[in-house]
Amino acid sequence: MGRYPARRDWFEREMYAVLREYGNHPSFILYCNGNENEGDFAVLEDLIIKGKAHDPRHLYSASTARTHPPSDEYYTSHISSKGWMTVYEGRPATDWTINAGADIDVPAIAHETGQRCMYPYFPEMAKYTGVLEPRNMAVFRERLARNGMLGQADDFFKASGAHTVLQYKAVNEALLRSDRSGGFQLLGLQDFPGQGSAYVGILDAFWDSKGLVSPEKFRESCAPQVILAGLPKRVYSASEPLNASVHIYNFGPSALSKGPVKWHLDAEDGTVIASGTIAGKEIARSTVDSVGVLTAPLRAITSPSRLTLHISKGELHNAWDLWVYPDSDEIDRASYVTDVDEALRRLAEGESVLLVPSDAPGRHTRFVSHFWNPIMFRGAPRIVGTLIDNDHAAFGSFPTDMYADWQWTDILDNARALDLTGFPAITPVIQSIDTYEENRRLGVAFEANVGPGRLFVLCVDPDKNIDTRPASRRLLRSVADYVNGDSFRPLVTLEPWQIKAIFNPETTSGGTDSSAAVKQLLNK
Repeated sequence: MGRYPARRDWFEREMYAVLREYGNHPSFILYCNGNENEGDFAVLEDLIIKGKAHDPRHLYSASTARTHPPSDEYYTSHISSKGWMTVYEGRPATDWTINAGADIDVPAIAHETGQRCMYPYFPEMAKYTGVLEPRNMAVFRERLARNGMLGQADDFFKASGAHTVLQYKAVNEALLRSDRSGGFQLLGLQDFPGQGSAYVGILDAFWDSKGLVSPEKFRESCAPQVILAGLPKRVYSASEPLNASVHIYNFGPSALSKGPVKWHLDAEDGTVIASGTIAGKEIARSTVDSVGVLTAPLRAITSPSRLTLHISKGELHNAWDLWVYPDSDEIDRASYVTDVDEALRRLAEGESVLLVPSDAPGRHTRFVSHFWNPIMFRGAPRIVGTLIDNDHAAFGSFPTDMYADWQWTDILDNARALDLTGFPAITPVIQSIDTYEENRRLGVAFEANVGPGRLFVLCVDPDKNIDTRPASRRLLRSVADYVNGDSFRPLVTLEPWQIKAIFNPETTSGGTDSSAAVKQLLNK
């Protein structure tokens, strides 16, 4: 800008106009010249020096990210010289922090946190009644129909949306726990339909709720005052005690007075497994302070269970799910086969077979969903969530919802999704939700009758550090019990050559729906 005085003059006049027009607004606290600017930062610094002299009521910064000039009064960025300041993905534990901005000499604000995308909600298309048309959504919807999955669109949205909400909770709480963080900004609470279609919001592009989380629930973990739990993990064996530190984030208008911090650990049916009270101290304003540690024995848990830890102080409340599995979980290696040809031989003899393939093709899965959008960012995982047939008998001793909650982290980070697009009769029992750009039919698990036998395919890793992976062990045990039981009755029938084709994808074709069939689906 220094080489172009007319442009430089326009920026300065525009800055003064912004300060004049909005300077008295009570929400106008921070002024920044722009987002991720590049070029001559001497010009940008000169602007904020003049801005501060003109209206010193605000805090000024030259730019988000890129460069931190000496006159900044705060700095908003993804990274500092000590590491990442921004959190894009959560972790199963809740006892970690992001304090890399501590080396900066002004308050450091985490820039554009979260950004994990979900599947679009196609009924939103009806809201476009003005000059804009949702042509991007129309393209995504047509591709989904072409691959024979339009009937799953609502489930894709719900499962991926719930998954995105829990990821945002983890990201927000991590930054609240980071006592040397100057704050954080989400890239948006609402979807951004441009730049490749970024469905990252809990609100849609019209600022309306998607119905994924209530404002009250969201504010439990993202507000001026928040209760925080430090859980070292989410998955436990019954012989382990639950130990969690308790903290309170208080950036409200005043100190939080002394008073009890109450907690209880509940089963899914509401039964209280354990409870207690921590003598709460006063929590000063503008602090993240520890109030104590809670301990709960888990030995009374005799079956695989999802529990919820609730913590409250006065009107403040927050909650976290965790999973407990029996210590006796062991995997009988004879309960499954790893070789496709061996599985086919056993199927030909009329056996019920659990195939956990040692060399499955397809896509590596990950618990975390895709970043921002699959068009602008083409890397892994190119998956926006996981749809689980949670009423299926295969999950008889593996409690799960229809979406991947934290007990699925280890499983999905060590799994593969087969491309089943050429096999429209198969609806996976565990389905990776492909990005809306491609809409492939991706299956981590599916079942079928094959000849006189019955087959269940589960593409997870049964070996790597399995002794330290209780959720993976329990899933394998639950599926194996199902396959060996009387309820194993697949509804789909495949030929042996089709099983071979699934595991040799170069022999498969793409989608099988005709254009006429696609049009019929879209018109329903």
